[in-house]
Amino acid sequence: MQPMQRKRINLEQGWLFRQRGKSAAVTLPHCWNVDDTFRPGVAYFRGKGSYTCTFSLPGQHDAAAEWFLCSEGFYGRGAVEMNGKSLGRVDGSYLGFCINVSESLMPGSENVLSITLNNRHHRYMLPGIKDPDFVLYGGLAGRVWLERRPLMRFVDDRIHIRCVDDTVQIDCDLCGVNGAGDVSVSWQILDAAGNGMAEASADAAGRTTFSGLARFDRWDVESPTLYTAQGVLSVDGKPVDEVSRRFGVRTIEFRRGEGFILNGRRVEIRGCNRHESMPGYGSALSPDQHRADAEAIRDMGLNAVRLAHYPQHPAFLDACDEMGILVYAEIATWKSVTTGGWLDAAERQLRGMILRDRHHPSIILWGLGNESRSRPAYERLGAVAHELDPDRFTIYAENHLYRAKRQNALNLVDVWGCNYELDVLDEVVDYCTTGVALVSECSNSPHAVPGDEAMEQDQVERIARDLDTIAAHPACAGFFIWSFQDYATLRKKRYKRHCGLVDAWRQPKPAARMLKERFKNSV
Repeated sequence: MQPMQRKRINLEQGWLFRQRGKSAAVTLPHCWNVDDTFRPGVAYFRGKGSYTCTFSLPGQHDAAAEWFLCSEGFYGRGAVEMNGKSLGRVDGSYLGFCINVSESLMPGSENVLSITLNNRHHRYMLPGIKDPDFVLYGGLAGRVWLERRPLMRFVDDRIHIRCVDDTVQIDCDLCGVNGAGDVSVSWQILDAAGNGMAEASADAAGRTTFSGLARFDRWDVESPTLYTAQGVLSVDGKPVDEVSRRFGVRTIEFRRGEGFILNGRRVEIRGCNRHESMPGYGSALSPDQHRADAEAIRDMGLNAVRLAHYPQHPAFLDACDEMGILVYAEIATWKSVTTGGWLDAAERQLRGMILRDRHHPSIILWGLGNESRSRPAYERLGAVAHELDPDRFTIYAENHLYRAKRQNALNLVDVWGCNYELDVLDEVVDYCTTGVALVSECSNSPHAVPGDEAMEQDQVERIARDLDTIAAHPACAGFFIWSFQDYATLRKKRYKRHCGLVDAWRQPKPAARMLKERFKNSV
């Protein structure tokens, strides 16, 4: 087989960052709020910052391929230029961007890339609220790279791997193959050691089917088996593109009266809410730091995490896949759900998140909103989620049932997400399609300052009390404690919240040790 035609050039080094008349050499990922958060009395900077890097692209113009400029996620709007030519405006959307830059690159010479960002609040940039209870960090918080893709290729975000009945189905879309001759797609499934498990070719509709799920081990919270689907696109018998996606084989269900069912058995969801935030790093965490967070969550006896309240880094999702951590993924909302331009942006972000992340077996829920409600918004977003991913479930987090009733926001999602109102767990199961409630937030202890023995003990007692209450409702699927770690905020000039099971630097508090002991024998 001839080598495939994709190539990636990392652009993490050699950036010049300019802001407020000052310049500094930086490496990506980078956040410009590393020094002005977690500081009482200091309002973090919101405004513009610019990044410039110079790089060489070897070779000559390649008529058989296109080049794309890609980034990982960040917050903020901005403009991108290559060699003085505008490439348009971007909204980081916590997902990043992918721009065709083929016409702007100069092969065989130096190229200058400039990205100017702005982390000021905008009502149509999610979450769309000026001061949510988290920091709207500025900067290129993810990595940036150039990627060469052949003209005839797989469409990256249109690869969909599903477990349906007794089969693994892989659907894909292709680009640039019209009139190309004899086009064929084949897929191979590899185990973790790289051994081939099965091979099959796509039918005329682009679907490849592997029957007999019994030959595949299940992805589970205790044994998170992963496989890799490797696809090859060939034209006239010659391979022209290759892609791969890691996935897991598992079935999920939310069942009235029982809760969450994974691979045919009930599993209690035991989780916490997590922000991408750390002193000295802001939101620019490395893949190793994301993985360490997943390890810390697993170490305290938990098996789930809610991504509060925005899409988070692929490295964290990869770690959750590998460790058997269930994920409640969510678009960027915080008391901000509405219609109009906000809803247009929300749909774009939801589509982007699902298309990017739906191959992750750890994800079980798509979150449509947090502590805000709108029937038109949730009807539209729910339809999008079910269109792109009919195998997972929708949820929004509600903290005031009486408001949901008043605003006609019942029966809009599959699972009822309950923030703090533990006294309504028996009632709300009638207001969602599955008849299952899930405690999306509980046990908020904002004053559990490390070293304050009284407040740390209060946190322990609050969590234990809430978990006992939830355990008395076995039909409830489980819980997500607020929160995983202490975090920075400017909301109501609080500056920092000490709600975490670990502190902002990930040092465990007594509550973390209590959970580890409580769940040490749980499956």
